[in-house]
Amino acid sequence: MKDIKELFNKPKIISIIGDINTGKSNLIHALLRELKQKNTFKLYTYGFKAEPDTEHTKIHSVEELEQIRDSVIAIDEVMSLFDLNNRMAKRTIENTLRLLHHNNNILVLLMLPENTKKFISGKINVHMFKKSTIADFINGSRTKNILTNYHGDCMGSKVLNLTPSEVLIYDDMHYYTMSVPYEESKDLKKNNVVIVRENVNEDVKESVNDNVSENVLKTLE
Repeated sequence: MKDIKELFNKPKIISIIGDINTGKSNLIHALLRELKQKNTFKLYTYGFKAEPDTEHTKIHSVEELEQIRDSVIAIDEVMSLFDLNNRMAKRTIENTLRLLHHNNNILVLLMLPENTKKFISGKINVHMFKKSTIADFINGSRTKNILTNYHGDCMGSKVLNLTPSEVLIYDDMHYYTMSVPYEESKDLKKNNVVIVRENVNEDVKESVNDNVSENVLKTLE
């Protein structure tokens, strides 16, 4: 992975954007682990399902968020903290983002394409794209313009088709892709029970049961 300290070099907003189940959470855990190896920083988190390996403080409200200084702040489930669909809340959210920048923080937002409202996307300094459906982005937003201006091999007319181990980054100057290591310990979905399971052929089941019975009888003899 490229030296990510270059991306975490000053107060800014970094977005990790992608469809559901495309590895956004895996990416933030990989970034934090990589950043931790050579650097010291204070970390605050909101909405994480898996705990980061880096020492961190959980927050649960905007009031807590606005008091943070000189830190990295990573926010998952951004819609549960900010009501982005409420136009009346736009100015309040903008004031919070302005204060976080003034207080010397780096803010990382994990977002779905439809969460990138125009007033948010205009403030994002670094875009990190995972696999995304292009139609889900907000028409006229800076984020959608940045994505549709990209003409790399993984860009189609309908989908930015990245593998789970890839991320497309635009740092406000250049586009480039990076490979992201799989953080197995942070993948809480890997042990999910299979919802639809293949039926076992009844003849096969009877044959297996007959063989078991025969082996038991031979053991008893």
